Parts: sequence; C-alpha cells; structure tokens
Amino acid sequence: MTNAAFWVALLVMVVGILGTFLPVVPGTPIIFLAALGYGYYEGFNQITPLILGIIFGLMVITLLIDYVAGVLGAKKYGATKYGTWGSFIGGIAGIIFFSIPGLLLGPFVGAVAGELLGGRKADEAVKVGVGSVIGLAGGALFKVIFAVAMVMIFISGVI
Repeated sequence: MTNAAFWVALLVMVVGILGTFLPVVPGTPIIFLAALGYGYYEGFNQITPLILGIIFGLMVITLLIDYVAGVLGAKKYGATKYGTWGSFIGGIAGIIFFSIPGLLLGPFVGAVAGELLGGRKADEAVKVGVGSVIGLAGGALFKVIFAVAMVMIFISGVI
C-alpha cells in the first residue's frame, strides 16, 4: 500500500530523472537518496538493503558514464591524448563556467583545441570534437535509462 511518503519519494525521484539532463542537478544521487530516505522511513522492510545496493550500483555507473562518455566518444573518432585531455578538461570547464551550454560546448572546444595544440589539422580536430559530443549524447541516453531503471526498481520494492 502506498502512502504520502512514497509519493514524496517518487516526486523527488522525478526531479532526479530531470537532473540527468541538467548538469547542476545531481540526478541519480537524488534518486538514490530518495530511496534511502524512504527505506529509512519504512524501516527497510520494502526497500531492502539489496534493493538499495542495486540502486546504488546503478548510480555509481551513471556517475562514471558522466566522466568518461565524452572522452570515449573522442577516442572513437580518433582523438590523440591531446584531444582526450582537451575533451575532459573542456567538459569540466564548460560545466563550471557556462552551465548547460557548456555541457556540450566545453568538451567539443576542449577536444578541438587539444588536437590543434597537438599538431592535427583543423578538419581532423573538428571530427574529434564532434565525437566527444556524440559520446556525451550517448552517455546522457544511458543515464536517463539507468535513472528510470532505478525508479522502477524502487517502485517494484514498494508495490
């Protein structure tokens, strides 16, 4: 039987799913904390340590995806170490200084700049930059899928 606490936790989890799109909102950690809070509230009878462990594991995977997706995309499109580091540093700087637009522009600009500094031609550098953005988009898709899976696991534990 669901109660008000369940609906509050579920609402917080929906915010978490939205947070997978917004870099300023830690989406999957919010989902995990909502499940943990609900588990604590109900005495860990419905939301067992096993369920929390699975949700926690999915959260960790999404956090790793966040950091490596752009780099892997750049690598797939032929990045050298300069482009790989540029994508990584550009991603961090982009989020910090330019919020949502920086999420995509930072890794792109970083990868292109890194490749140009490494001596690559402009067309090759742009190809690597596009690869980093494609990697980020793929990572975002996986994050959303994992976030929805986390919520579904929570719901299956309660209902």
